[in-house]
Amino acid sequence: MPRGIMKLFQSWKESLNLLRPENLKPFLLVSVKTVLDVYRSINMPLTSQGYWLLGTAVFGLIIVTNMVKLFNLFWLDEIMLNSMRYFCVFIFTLALRPSIEQKSWSYFYSYVQRFWYTMIFMILFGLFYVYVIPLSFIWTVFFLLAALDTHGSFGELRVAFRTSFIMLLYNAPICIILYGLLSVINLVLYYLIGFALGFFGGLTLAALLYIIFVPIEIALITNLYIKFIHDHPSLYFKQPE
Repeated sequence: MPRGIMKLFQSWKESLNLLRPENLKPFLLVSVKTVLDVYRSINMPLTSQGYWLLGTAVFGLIIVTNMVKLFNLFWLDEIMLNSMRYFCVFIFTLALRPSIEQKSWSYFYSYVQRFWYTMIFMILFGLFYVYVIPLSFIWTVFFLLAALDTHGSFGELRVAFRTSFIMLLYNAPICIILYGLLSVINLVLYYLIGFALGFFGGLTLAALLYIIFVPIEIALITNLYIKFIHDHPSLYFKQPE
């Protein structure tokens, strides 16, 4: 058997070690703690200006929800929901990524300003249903995590693309299991959003549901990314000779 195939199978076997109770329990506990920390600090980056922007956004979503119902513009719901969901994915990836930087308002502003095009691509992928392709969402978050550790040049993004692809390939079994778990979470989320849209200010309720559910998804993917990098750094990055 070729050496590359043997290395791939060995990596698959090692990645499944995460399912052992002694490994799975601390991983889940760290993920839960990460999500709870985000919930507790979710308003910390906001200045007084940020609160005004947040209040304006909530008021705008209430107006849009009722305009959709009044004028039967139900196609607008889908655009708004996808845009909000993948904007939340981008922001919570910034919030949950490992970084020594203080995650203040200026931190989020600088990264959105520098990587706005990746956020736009994520939203467009959602609008065109790219994420129905199995594992594509996990790969996208892997790519985003790798990209955010760069300055955003074309060459660095190409390396981030390679890193995320290799990570998905060499850890395919555990990523498939995670994909199944995320599918269950999304099924619950979509049911709740469909229910919320029937109420006054439904898009605002949908945004709140995204704020609750998206950090759970991103925490699981981010902690896997950190584990993979920690376990086999030489697989994803060139090592100094």
